[in-house]
Amino acid sequence: MRESLLEKIEHLRQQMMEIAAEFGMDHPDVLRYSQEIDKLHNMLMELENAARKKPHRRATNSLFILEVQAAFA
Repeated sequence: MRESLLEKIEHLRQQMMEIAAEFGMDHPDVLRYSQEIDKLHNMLMELENAARKKPHRRATNSLFILEVQAAFA
């Protein structure tokens, strides 16, 4: 999923730059590409933030289980 988003972002960025070079940075299509890139970038950030949060919870739970087992040993 992450790689797919990165590829789409790069593809749109290249298209946006081509349109900007031909028609100028203030062309409406440049704005549309930029907005679409922003949406994809936000999705990427949400995905990466979710991935960072999951291991943290597991590590905390695993530590708790180890502490409980050690107390009974």
